Amino acid sequence: MKGEKSKIIYVSGHRSPDTDSISSAIAYANYLNKKGKKAVAVSPGKINPETRFVLDYFKVKTPQLLLDARGKKLILLDHNEKTQSPKGIEKAEIVEVIDHHKVNFEYESPIYFQVEVIGSTCSIIAKKYLNNRIKLTKKIAGLLLAGILSDTVIFRSPTTTKEDIEIAKKLAKIAEIKNLEKFGIELKKQKASLKGLKAEDIIFSDFKEYVFGKKKVGLGQIEVVELDEVEQRKKELIKQLEKSAKNKNYDLLLLVATDIIKIGSLLLFWEKGNYIEKAFKKKAKNNSVYLKGVMSRKKQLVPPLTKLFSNR
Repeated sequence: MKGEKSKIIYVSGHRSPDTDSISSAIAYANYLNKKGKKAVAVSPGKINPETRFVLDYFKVKTPQLLLDARGKKLILLDHNEKTQSPKGIEKAEIVEVIDHHKVNFEYESPIYFQVEVIGSTCSIIAKKYLNNRIKLTKKIAGLLLAGILSDTVIFRSPTTTKEDIEIAKKLAKIAEIKNLEKFGIELKKQKASLKGLKAEDIIFSDFKEYVFGKKKVGLGQIEVVELDEVEQRKKELIKQLEKSAKNKNYDLLLLVATDIIKIGSLLLFWEKGNYIEKAFKKKAKNNSVYLKGVMSRKKQLVPPLTKLFSNR
């Protein structure tokens, strides 16, 4: 039994799972199983309301929780930084990485490592099905489509490529989704409300941690259809950012509230230095600043911070 379990490949997204990471994990595990490998999709954290909506909509079972990756054979999807990986990653065997973010990865053995400049990990996985003529079911096509719409913010994000849009249209036909815009907005509405959520839960619901040189940076992001709720809770959220930053020793802790309709982001933050104004070259007031046209953590927020800290 032990030998049999050791052959299982666990397919996992990042520690704060979103729709792209969960959908790509389920789809890729299914793909590997069709290719004769024994793979299981897992989630290293709690499923968010948007992803729950997607799983329920396409009647797909929730992946099992992976609370400790030690001793397991892993494929990492939608991330390659170990600070974002499942707990226990240091004592796991990594066999493959598939991602669409900047590279900050090292490993003691040669492995298959695929990173593409594309809007969604689900786009990469969808291409594997399409290019290898592996049949896509309605459920798998639906999951992949949802991951693309979520990560590209219904094609509004600057990370969106023509390839994402072309793939999404192919998947929509299989998934029987006639109106991509309507489905995408319904998808995004699922976690747009802050009602009933604690400030800490809002900050860490879609969260990624980075190490830039000697600086520890945390960056949470929420997507809303208007910023009113965020504005009403601004003081509370900034107070929680300060508390969490001090407890977890962050040099900079950010909450990015992105308005997907007006296309812009309100940054709430706590910092040890004057980092935000220097990185984004805009005057901040009361630990907040609005950045028009900014939507992407990967393409518009992380690069200026990387540049700032690398020059220090």
